[in-house]
Amino acid sequence: MILKNKIALITGAESGIGKSTAKIFVDNGYQVIGTCLKNNKKKDTRNMEYYQIDISNYLEWKKLFSHISKKYKKINVLVNSAGVRLSGNIETTSLSDWNYHMNNNVTGTFLACKHILPLLKKSKHSSIINLASINSIRGAKNMLAYATSKSAIISFTASLAVDLSKHKIRVNAVAPGAIDTPMLASYKKDLTLKEYEKRMRENHPIGRIGKPTEVANVIYFLASEAASFMTGLTIPVDGGRSIR
Repeated sequence: MILKNKIALITGAESGIGKSTAKIFVDNGYQVIGTCLKNNKKKDTRNMEYYQIDISNYLEWKKLFSHISKKYKKINVLVNSAGVRLSGNIETTSLSDWNYHMNNNVTGTFLACKHILPLLKKSKHSSIINLASINSIRGAKNMLAYATSKSAIISFTASLAVDLSKHKIRVNAVAPGAIDTPMLASYKKDLTLKEYEKRMRENHPIGRIGKPTEVANVIYFLASEAASFMTGLTIPVDGGRSIR
């Protein structure tokens, strides 16, 4: 169903899951504002606008809020897709690495929700979808800071859902397994090709890694009225990895 006059803000829209999510919303009639960290060479189109922002920076969120307030007046859907991942265990993770994950994966999501909330309140039955990870649910070798930061997203999502229910704003999260994105490419560097392929097959009962569009489809579902009785949940989209 094509929707009109719907506005979606999607962080991390320049690549990976965020990029695929932006496309699905555009294809379904949304006007999409997609944030990117670096100066994006892609040109705005009729239904897609790019906005450069450091999601961990409070002042930059204030500027984006002002821009959206003047141009669009409201937001129907907020998707917090932007995030970072570095490898490391307790011995190899520096305080700088730890803060890097917390600032981007946790504080960035907090700031997005805090600043965009007044615009979500102006829409009827608006929705927030956060990006957790399957590593939020179960431990992960050599990903201490990343897994910890993504675990925070689960409790943040549930708590925010309770707080915002009075405003008829639903809040959910998805927890992807291994997805074919630039972030996974960085993980791939930690292993030999043979080790990587073996681990991906064994970790996912479906027998393969996922595609960004497979996660984006679930995000779009959670934002839609088809999920109108769902809030505070974290949905694994992981090829069965969570049942291993």
